[in-house]
Parts: sequence; structure tokens; C-alpha cells
Amino acid sequence: MKLQLITSLMRLFAHNARAKFPAERTYGVTKRSSSLIEQWIVRKGWKEEASLQHVADSLGILKEDLSLYFRRKYRKCFLQWRKETRINDAKRRLLEEKDIPTALIGEEVGISDKSNFKRQFREITGMTPAQWRLKH
Repeated sequence: MKLQLITSLMRLFAHNARAKFPAERTYGVTKRSSSLIEQWIVRKGWKEEASLQHVADSLGILKEDLSLYFRRKYRKCFLQWRKETRINDAKRRLLEEKDIPTALIGEEVGISDKSNFKRQFREITGMTPAQWRLKH
């Protein structure tokens, strides 16, 4: 209950601060928020299983700002961007680390459930991780 109250107050404060002190904006969000998001991407925070709200809270920014950033910069929602990023990383690793089982690669890119990894991989590439590895 206290955490919800604190989170609500932080959002209200951030909203009021944004209204009173307009800052330079990148992709619709402040440069500070943009920088925090880019740092999160570089340190591969997308490998963690976390909701949009959890990621925003961990960065100290509004969920709406995080969502807006991905929609404007990458032209896709956060979850789609994260899925594609994970699958692209998995494709790279499937080629570089041929002796590592596909399920383990799925776990290492942030998709711990083997069947979920296979389904998401097929959604993006049209084939299973094992088929993709053999073809490439």
C-alpha cells in the first residue's frame, strides 16, 4: 500500500515538474529519461522479465514516457521491441555458439520457458530456433 502511494506521488511530482519546467525532449520524453532508457538498453536490461511499469519504476520515469519513447524511436510498442531484440540476440548467439542448446540460449536472452522461446522465435523468423540454426 505504501509503495503504491509513493509511486503515485512520484508520478504526480514528475508530471508537475514537467509542466513547470519544460525540458528539452527527445522522442517525446526528456533528455534525462531518454538517456536512462538508452543506458538500460546498453546494459541489456531487456533480458530481465519485467513489465513496462516495473522497468519505468526501476528507471525512475513514467510508464507513459517509456512507452512513448519506444513508439516514437522504434515505431513499435515496448513489448514488441523487447521480443524482437531478444530474438535478434538469440539469432546471433545461435550462429556464434553452435554447441549451446537452443533452450539455454532462450534463457540467456530472457525467455526462460522453452516452448515460449520456440513460439516467439517462430513468430519473428518463421522457423524454430533449431531450424534457423541449421539453415544459417
